[in-house]
Amino acid sequence: MSDWLNYLPMLIPTALVAAVLVPDSLTRRHVVSWRQWINVAVASQVAVLLIVFAIRWLIPSFHSTAEVPSSNLVVASPVLLDGLSGLMLLLVAFIGWVTCQYSIEYLDGSPDQGRYYRFSAVTIGAVSWMMMSGHLAVFAAAWIAMNLGLHQLLVLNPEQPGARRAAWTKFAINRVGDAALIAGFGLLFVHFDSPYLQDIFASAVNMSGDAQSVPSTLVAAGAFLLIAAIIQSVQFPFHTWLPETLNSPTPVSALMHAGIVNAGGYLVIRFSPIFELFPTNLHVLAIIGLFTTVMAVVVMMTQTSVKKSLAYSTIAQMGFMMLQCGLGAYIAATVHIVAHSLYKANSFLRSGSVVSDAKAMAGANEWKQPLKWYETAFAITTSCILFAIVSILLNVSPNEKAGGLILGGILCLALSHWIGEAMQSGSQWLVAQCTAISGLICLLYVGCFLATDALIASSLPSPTTPTNNIVVTFTIAAGFLGLLILQLRIRSASDSAWFQTLQVHASNGFYLDHCIRRVFRGSASA
Repeated sequence: MSDWLNYLPMLIPTALVAAVLVPDSLTRRHVVSWRQWINVAVASQVAVLLIVFAIRWLIPSFHSTAEVPSSNLVVASPVLLDGLSGLMLLLVAFIGWVTCQYSIEYLDGSPDQGRYYRFSAVTIGAVSWMMMSGHLAVFAAAWIAMNLGLHQLLVLNPEQPGARRAAWTKFAINRVGDAALIAGFGLLFVHFDSPYLQDIFASAVNMSGDAQSVPSTLVAAGAFLLIAAIIQSVQFPFHTWLPETLNSPTPVSALMHAGIVNAGGYLVIRFSPIFELFPTNLHVLAIIGLFTTVMAVVVMMTQTSVKKSLAYSTIAQMGFMMLQCGLGAYIAATVHIVAHSLYKANSFLRSGSVVSDAKAMAGANEWKQPLKWYETAFAITTSCILFAIVSILLNVSPNEKAGGLILGGILCLALSHWIGEAMQSGSQWLVAQCTAISGLICLLYVGCFLATDALIASSLPSPTTPTNNIVVTFTIAAGFLGLLILQLRIRSASDSAWFQTLQVHASNGFYLDHCIRRVFRGSASA
């Protein structure tokens, strides 16, 4: 009865992708009408999604039958519109609408305005198709179209040689990711003899209950999908092109950082039943995510450019998202995707204000000194108590959630650093404010986790369990403790030789971009 409701959100993305057929000469002649049409179409997509989801959630007879089933009864469909894809689809549509609206004044008078809106429409439509795809071929086609559309946006300004070089490096790296995705999908099709995601997920759920070993085809499929996700979400060492694309138009950066790079995380979450069959892939993903996070944070702390700091912030956030996926914390990773997308889109679209804010805060750190041991202990204890109180009040046991203890500990470390910064001011009122806000952050985080769990739990084919890998757990704990110690030591060690050496190497991104540029030399020089 609700089949038409599942296909309704496909109409506008299809029209957006069809914008690729419109010639540039036509868009230049009618640029005002063209940009108005694109803006109306993207805004309409947001409205249609809100209406569809309201109908499905408020009217029982319209509940979707497309949720990932746990039995052998599967209704295969090329569209998989469930809680997970619906949330991601609405997020993409909203960010696309905001960036298109922002671009009206930002690109007003630009000769490339028509071409920009043309490929913005293609990119937003392709991402939307990927999010709600229930077919391997459709998913792969939308994935490739998304990256090709983004590439056209990155090379929009030919007078920026650095941006073009980075765009062509990304183009070459993405082709490796595309090949890995197609290889993984091909192996899934061969093994399950079906291109439909519902069929594949249901079969994978049934396999997870068997004690038999995982077939080598599925192990290889998971490895290929892992490679595709790592490349798409700018994980080490495939991250170097991202900070070099900052000369692209600001709305392109916002769309890329807030939407496109999240596709790797969505791939892991969407295909979680395949990854759950062979947990070693998840352990590898967690370690790669940890290394990417630590590396990007260290580099970010040495940057003097606001936009470059934002770029390395995105790399660090994507690393942390992959770390969450590697721990099996798919719900927490989904919360992270939504929060990071909204935050990063806002940061790029107001990057001019960020520069002003940074200048205003330039003298705020002069009074700061290294924290004493008892101040550090107080800050950590306070943050842990706040997190424990919120967990008890909301009846959430972190020990029973995948990655719950590790992620809770990371949150407490972050909040403790903030509380410690307030303690250095000598103002008890400021410490009380930061403590209260830290409690609200814990409440917001756990509350968003519960809300997302209620929305997408049925979309995840199998319940996830906490990781039991001691090596992974210890490595993650050591990595984040090392970051905390580094932040605490930075001020006291600012004049030491080792710190100055680290600062020089880190400010240059540890020269990884030169290595990647040599590998993809032909494409980078295009």
